[in-house]
Amino acid sequence: MGADVERGPAAAEVKVGAPAARRVLVVDDEEVICEYLQRALREHGCEATYRLDGRSALEELERSPYSILVADIRLPDMSGIELLRAARQRSPQTSVIMITAYGSVETALEAMKLGASDYLTKPFKADEFCLVVDRVLGQRRLLDEIAQLRVELAERYRFEKMISQDPKMLGIFATIARVAATNATVLITGETGTGKELVARALHFNSPRRDKPFVAINCGAFPETLLESELFGHERGAFTGAVAVKQGIFEVADGGSLLLDEIGNITPAMQVKLLRVLESMEFKRVGGVETLRCDVRIIAATHVDLAAATERGEFRRDLFYRINVVPIVLPPLRERPGDIPLLVEHFIRLYASKMNTAVRDISREALRKLVRYSWPGNIRQLEHIIQRALILADGDTILPEHVPLDEPAEPDDGRELRFNEQLPLAEVRDGLVERLERAYLDRVLRLCQGNVRRTARHSGLSERSVHEKLKKYNLDRRAYKLPRAAGRER
Repeated sequence: MGADVERGPAAAEVKVGAPAARRVLVVDDEEVICEYLQRALREHGCEATYRLDGRSALEELERSPYSILVADIRLPDMSGIELLRAARQRSPQTSVIMITAYGSVETALEAMKLGASDYLTKPFKADEFCLVVDRVLGQRRLLDEIAQLRVELAERYRFEKMISQDPKMLGIFATIARVAATNATVLITGETGTGKELVARALHFNSPRRDKPFVAINCGAFPETLLESELFGHERGAFTGAVAVKQGIFEVADGGSLLLDEIGNITPAMQVKLLRVLESMEFKRVGGVETLRCDVRIIAATHVDLAAATERGEFRRDLFYRINVVPIVLPPLRERPGDIPLLVEHFIRLYASKMNTAVRDISREALRKLVRYSWPGNIRQLEHIIQRALILADGDTILPEHVPLDEPAEPDDGRELRFNEQLPLAEVRDGLVERLERAYLDRVLRLCQGNVRRTARHSGLSERSVHEKLKKYNLDRRAYKLPRAAGRER
């Protein structure tokens, strides 16, 4: 049976509460080899224990955590391969190094295929052995860090971490929760800065694909020829400058999720190629002849109204239907002013410590200024404004002068009228009147902080008419109320 060089009780073998980071279990039927390796490991700063057969080694693995199992390929009661399989089942977090004689290298290679991290061929020197142990410990550390990052990412993108009290956004969160577990293609539409990539990441990190890659590409950032190479990769010599084979993001994202951001900006020719790949999940690298397959979940995003672009003939109808399986439309920040205090609090908490500032609060007047702003850049703009305010503030509170805002021209103020000239005049006129009416009501509600009576008096409408229009335009008066507890008086 197994033995330890230190013949005392088990407590002397493993320190109480000692982490598994540098703990090694050696298994060999020759005790002299076990003692030699144990001594080398201890001199190298590792905690080392040995056993002389596979069964006692497995019992030891079940009793205590080990970072590495070093096992001979031949043992008296089982083969090293059998021990490897059993160890992977009982202690999957333990890495395995196989020791083999010169004539058994093929068996060691088989062990590598089954999950062993490395192998050594007898005879070997102590420093060579310790070098392999260090390499495997480094791999183990890297895997642990990756696992921790995945946990942190999954935690960051949990639905309850997404910040909103707006009814429309809460409905969107519910949709994300239902869709995340599926492979359904999702089309996220919204203005720049509304959080389209955040939603895409939430879909990925709450899905069964969470441990696989999440890859995002801005389709509008590349000319057509370069975009094709980015998406599908290229072979060496496919074009001038293609000096090596390059994987495309469809290959890189295999098994995971792929965000095609600003998909509305791709050319008609590229739309045809992309549609073909989305339908078959097969493609060829640029300049290649081999057909490659991939398994990716497609998430598309755009600030363009693709339905309107389809009607104008600017976007392929079949591609639109292919990506518009589950549509998610993100409202601009100006339509959810009730979320601004929550987002401000979040950004102050997030960046204050990172930027080494004493700011912990915002004055009531400064917050009111932010709530009344129209936010053409949406959440991203608000985030940058708070970062700048944290730099400008010289006390512990953000004041109105720390948040300078330039009010841009309203998009529907008559300077630029957007409409579909294919429609009859009456329909266009009705649509413009509704847009103007909604924008007017939105502004007055902000001014009156959601108070229906004041809104009615200000606009010359009856309270009943205000309620009807709130329902018609899906406006929630509660979203315009400034929380009493938000910010200090100034």
